[in-house]
Amino acid sequence: MAAPAAAMSLLPSHSPARLHRSNVVPCSLMSTPRSMRATPLGNCALSVPFPAAMKPRSTKFSTSRNSSDSAESDSVAENFSENDEDYADSTIVEAVEVRSGPEGCTIKMRNGDVLKCVHNSNEAGTLPVYDPHPAIVLHLNDSSNLLLPIIVLEFPSAMLSDAIRNVEPTRPTVYQVMSNILEVSGYKAKLVRVTKRVNETYFARVHLVKEGDDSAPPMSLDIRPSDAINLAVRCKIPIQVSKNLAMGDGVRVVTDVEKLPSTITTKDGLVITDLDTPLPGPCLDAEEFVMVRDMHIAAVEERFIDAGKLRDELEQFRKAASSESLEQNKQTAETEWPPHRSEPPQSPV
Repeated sequence: MAAPAAAMSLLPSHSPARLHRSNVVPCSLMSTPRSMRATPLGNCALSVPFPAAMKPRSTKFSTSRNSSDSAESDSVAENFSENDEDYADSTIVEAVEVRSGPEGCTIKMRNGDVLKCVHNSNEAGTLPVYDPHPAIVLHLNDSSNLLLPIIVLEFPSAMLSDAIRNVEPTRPTVYQVMSNILEVSGYKAKLVRVTKRVNETYFARVHLVKEGDDSAPPMSLDIRPSDAINLAVRCKIPIQVSKNLAMGDGVRVVTDVEKLPSTITTKDGLVITDLDTPLPGPCLDAEEFVMVRDMHIAAVEERFIDAGKLRDELEQFRKAASSESLEQNKQTAETEWPPHRSEPPQSPV
């Protein structure tokens, strides 16, 4: 039983990791449970919801809570149970960031498309206004066709994007280590569920089963949604969302997919077009930017040998680019020399 908890302890402790047995009252692994901590992110918290914050609720978790009256209960988004019919399968939308405003929210996709959305429930009250933030967006596969945006930090969002696109990491990630620990301990992740929202924090649960021991009761762990979803992608297990949570916090797409504007008008009235269209031929500035970016990433990840190689390649690239630029300027100067002169006027006969 300690092995799954050890795997979850590798994750940042923004919310307490708790171990549960199915259909029983949850019990903490620690003798004294720690209070939940949330790190602010602008006007939002880690794994924060799209709508306004909910009122505080009791600190005890309940395996079932059925109440349809939002005035008496905190919110329909908080209700959850372990019944399978209360959850819907979902897929991950490759979103880059989410922005919220008075008129709704916009979701920027990785391919450049922008989705305009409105809140599904009118009971959420005034929606928050915040600048673009990295987010994980889940699309419910049922008839509701809702999207559930969850604001996260940039690191888990980038790790999830790499996992979806099958990008091999340069060194083992915390999610790979966590999956390996579960495998070695004899447990297997069965599915991931985004279960509820408490105040400004979403909760997710990873359900585990003991391989080769059908008599062992299934276990579950409460962790952050960003960690649970990253683990689900690597373990290739389903991701489910509470239907009540999606109905209360989900958004609906109100317009067709729109492209980012390709023209802008400056203050002087100059119209610049084709903003998202690259110039013909190779772009030396873009190549240099990619090399500088990769070098800084390698330095941050303490891959100093790779960073040194990239530094040397960057110096050679800049020397070659400078030599090529000088050669082009020289050829241009030779072409224009001698300067064009008009013929002298002919003297009258």
